[in-house]
Amino acid sequence: MTTYHDLTRINRYRGQSIRLLNAAMNELRGGKWTRSEELLWGSLTLAVKGAALSRGVNVEDDPSVKAYAQTLGSELRDRRVREAFDQLASLTDSLERSRETRRRVDRVYRVLEDIGGAIERLWDLVDTNLAAQDGGS
Repeated sequence: MTTYHDLTRINRYRGQSIRLLNAAMNELRGGKWTRSEELLWGSLTLAVKGAALSRGVNVEDDPSVKAYAQTLGSELRDRRVREAFDQLASLTDSLERSRETRRRVDRVYRVLEDIGGAIERLWDLVDTNLAAQDGGS
């Protein structure tokens, strides 16, 4: 059962995650690719923490967050969630290569869409988990 304190943290995580995701896209449009990667990492991390907390699980350190994302992705059968951190880790290489040639820009946008989709999916999961708890009370 999610406590009031947990729900407050989830709402704070959601707000921060969405702000970071929007800021990442703005930075990317402005050509600040390294900064956008950091913002995406933060947004994804907060979404995973929120999803975990909505299930009564507390994940804190980076390895635990990444492992939990992989577990959730497997449970949900959602490749975007399962591979989000790996895709994010390879984003720097993709960005560097896309600077060299315009042909690789499509790959960067596919990765960004996948990461954004994973973040959305995680927040949808939070809503589902919380609604199930409300219905079960």
